[in-house]
Amino acid sequence: MSDHKNNTQLWMVPYADLMSSLVILFLALYVFSFNMKKSDYESAIANLQKELGVKSADKKVKEMQATKQVETDLKKQIQEGSLGLEVTTSRIKLTFSSPILFDSGSADLKDSAKEVLDPVAASLIKMENSVIVEGHTDSARMLGHKFASNRELSIMRAFSVINYLVKRGVPTARIAAFGYGEFRPAAPNTDDANRLKNRRIEIIIMRQAEEVKS
Repeated sequence: MSDHKNNTQLWMVPYADLMSSLVILFLALYVFSFNMKKSDYESAIANLQKELGVKSADKKVKEMQATKQVETDLKKQIQEGSLGLEVTTSRIKLTFSSPILFDSGSADLKDSAKEVLDPVAASLIKMENSVIVEGHTDSARMLGHKFASNRELSIMRAFSVINYLVKRGVPTARIAAFGYGEFRPAAPNTDDANRLKNRRIEIIIMRQAEEVKS
């Protein structure tokens, strides 16, 4: 019997080690996705992609850094529930309760609204993403005010927010405004608490996929 050993299968040892390491990595990421906030998780993934040389990772890292800065600057409002932050694969949505920004029936920004919008503007300047500002109201009728309808009030409030963001340096071409009045409620207009939820401004930052180059 020959003493010569068959070495043709030795490559399987490091390959198996590599596969085991990858399984552990993906299991760790799966666990992190449950234990971390969405923005923290996406930041971690973006930084990992950057280290691996993914072309679109730099943009995603900057995007998530700006999002984290908004979270930090507006931490108090988020904790109080007056500001909502939602991060998905397609958008980053900031939801402001209207009383934070406007007096009842008014489309003029309060002086105190600037403190809330300034860090948002600073973050948007660092991004290249398109931004949509949406105005929403409850279903209460407009009585004794200068606006003919809730929809008119909602669009004018959206324009007021856009005008302020532009003054702070956000490019006009990147921002669009929509006013939906009472027609896209966040909650049924059945009580004061729900009506307050419906009186809101939403600033939506669209997540952009990597452009396909020919």
